[in-house]
Amino acid sequence: MAEPESTPAPTAEQATLAPLLLIDGNSLAYRAFFALPESIARADGFPTNALYGLAAMMVKIVAEERPGRVVVAWDAPGKVFRHEQYPEYKAGRRTTPDLLREQQPKFRPLMEAFGFVNTECPGFEADDVIGTLATRAAADGEPVVILTGDRDALQLVDELVSVLATGRGVTDTTRYTPDKVVERYGLPPELMPDFRGLVGDSSDNLPGVPGIGEKGAAQLITKYGSLEAVLAHASEQTPKRRENLENHVDDARLTRDLAVIDRDCPVDLDLADVPVLELDETRLGVLRDTFLEFEFDSLVRRLGDLAGGGAPAVPTPTTDRTVTVTELSVEELPLRLAGREFAALAVEDGAWAVAPPGDEVFSGGLDDVDALARGLEGIAISAHDAKALPDGLVLKLGDLHHDTLVAGYLLEPRRRGYLLEELAADAGIGIAGADDAPAARAAATVLDLVERQRIRLADEGLDDLLTRIELPLVTVLADMERAGVQIDLHCLAELAARVRDAADELRDEIWAQAGEEFVIESPKQLGHILFEVLGLPTYRKGKTGYSTDRQVLKLLESKHPIIGLIGRYRELTKLDNTYLSALPELVAEDGRLHTTFNQTVAETGRLSSTNPNLQNIPVRTAIGREIRGAFVAADGHVLVSCDYSQVELRIMAHCSGEPTLQDAFRRGEDVHLATASEVFGMAPEDIDRTTRDRAKAVNFGIIYGISDFGLSEQLGIPRKDAKAYIETYLDRYPRVRNFIDTTIAAAAQDGYVTTLLGRRRPIPELSGRTVQQRQLGERLAVNTVIQGTAADIIKLAMVRAHRALADAGLRTRMLLQIHDELVCEAPEDELEAAVGVLREAMVGAYPL
Repeated sequence: MAEPESTPAPTAEQATLAPLLLIDGNSLAYRAFFALPESIARADGFPTNALYGLAAMMVKIVAEERPGRVVVAWDAPGKVFRHEQYPEYKAGRRTTPDLLREQQPKFRPLMEAFGFVNTECPGFEADDVIGTLATRAAADGEPVVILTGDRDALQLVDELVSVLATGRGVTDTTRYTPDKVVERYGLPPELMPDFRGLVGDSSDNLPGVPGIGEKGAAQLITKYGSLEAVLAHASEQTPKRRENLENHVDDARLTRDLAVIDRDCPVDLDLADVPVLELDETRLGVLRDTFLEFEFDSLVRRLGDLAGGGAPAVPTPTTDRTVTVTELSVEELPLRLAGREFAALAVEDGAWAVAPPGDEVFSGGLDDVDALARGLEGIAISAHDAKALPDGLVLKLGDLHHDTLVAGYLLEPRRRGYLLEELAADAGIGIAGADDAPAARAAATVLDLVERQRIRLADEGLDDLLTRIELPLVTVLADMERAGVQIDLHCLAELAARVRDAADELRDEIWAQAGEEFVIESPKQLGHILFEVLGLPTYRKGKTGYSTDRQVLKLLESKHPIIGLIGRYRELTKLDNTYLSALPELVAEDGRLHTTFNQTVAETGRLSSTNPNLQNIPVRTAIGREIRGAFVAADGHVLVSCDYSQVELRIMAHCSGEPTLQDAFRRGEDVHLATASEVFGMAPEDIDRTTRDRAKAVNFGIIYGISDFGLSEQLGIPRKDAKAYIETYLDRYPRVRNFIDTTIAAAAQDGYVTTLLGRRRPIPELSGRTVQQRQLGERLAVNTVIQGTAADIIKLAMVRAHRALADAGLRTRMLLQIHDELVCEAPEDELEAAVGVLREAMVGAYPL
């Protein structure tokens, strides 16, 4: 392999040259595939997640880097020269997923559509090709940018060569220059192979030296100057490190040598033949056709980013409307809005803007939220994400006319995000004349978008859902967020101390069982203990080591007492990290916890919460109940919990029309007991707790589309028994079977399912190319009708309860919504009245 040569600092002329962009195609394709949901696919079911990630990355990088020429290097099929040195090179890598393999033939044509040149070199890897081409270009004084997810490329960095290393997201990158490499790793680029020799690389099955991580490797090489010098001074290290270094000399040298990129591989590509990247109308037209082929509509709209500077080279459907921005004080608003029934409101960068129908937008500085609200009195307001308006402004505006964020969610519940700019671009909306006034531009955009969305909502039968439930819910959630819930910090602190003491005791027991101390939270160290020290059977091994997830531990439960200890330890430390340590940090100065409710995330319509996530606090464990016990009422108040009983099963009984289930609910019977009697052919008085629990699992399993395998795992019974339970259930409840079959058939025909209150959810998985995708689609179709209806009903109940409490003049406040439960805080002297109002609001929301 050719040794790296130092590159002189670039001249002023070189620094202004458009760089040669070298791309590691395999690295980016794999990263895109695993970073994006596998559900991303064309309407015909062809998977496109990796293709979309690649295309999005290319649009971003080309727009930002403006490369002069672009070459994409790919791994050639077959073994490479490194296998001759080390036959186990890259052994153990997982096989290519089928969905990725389907997309692979499209990768190179996609790159060609951008005007890039594809290349490979048999017997060598893509990073060798990149190293060779980068060396050739730098020798001619041409600046080079390397785009890759492989950190081995950092050894190529010098004054003319930089590396854009991809991060966790599809388009996140970090630029590495010589200084940046030193800042990140503590070593110059040329010592990165020595660094790899000590650390190893599990993804390539390169061993390195056990017990030496990145920090330790950098310290050793910095101190001694090279890998060879570190090995020569092994006797100066601690006994354990000395032993590892002396026992793994050959491993360290082999790993270093294999990590060195070949800078002189025989790649059959003359850089002089690589054309300059021309992003003209013809090229962008080719890209547009390619994006449309894969249904990348959002990327079609971003083609203007590639044109550079002025107008996009490819016509877009966006038509700009020119507005005039008039500066006003809030006191002038009533006069200027006289005779107007509605307007759009936006707040950006400390300024407010109001856009009534027409081409004039009023704007001013946001100094007094109450004054602004008074200025808008009597005007039906539309906004984008009204709940996020500052200082509770949405609570002062009265009933909302429209929220473009919420409407966008109803229209496209599978969408990845609902930025106003993206929704507007999709609708062909553009605003001119307000470039220096972001609030005014946003308000005018909202105004135009409202009309487009309302037409679509009416066409798709979603307008009633918006106006009856989702819009009034915005105000309800804003009120709940501002109210918050009081936390007993002393109670939490006491519980945290007990949990940590218990976890410490478990840790000591685990160490005693293992015969040595280790980091239990480290999958690598835990795998070493379980499968190498204790010799337990292995079930799965990935590229980073043995799997120690919950499923594997469940399989090992009867093999060794350490497994149960680990499970309890994990449970305690998770509760500590997720709640006991986190909750006190989130309590505001008023002593209350103010969570954020997410209205536009779950495709089923369910609410979620963040900072913190209150939906997942366990309630079936004693400690989980104690955590909930730290949520307390203010002095002179009590917490009131209102919960729907088995609402999803009631909805299934309603939707299916199954008389046995309906009669059980009407008579107030234990529906799980009734199901056990039907499925197992037993008299109710003969059914024990275990049998009832099995019937309960079947009841809810049907809703969630559980398989016989899933039910067997859940109940710990043979798969044939689980299958018999499901079949017997569906035989005894034929209308439930018919409901499932007709729901799936209708979804396959229409492409979506609809809840009882009109919410739509597209189910493209039903037309998937694989059996697994189609089975997932069937489960989603049935579950969405039931769970989505339950979500709609609790939301409607919240709206009714919020309004009824206000109409009754009560001071009771709703604080939390957790699944099918509402938690309110009521003054002690109005508890009875509040309970009556809440009961009526919930029971009357949607009678089943």
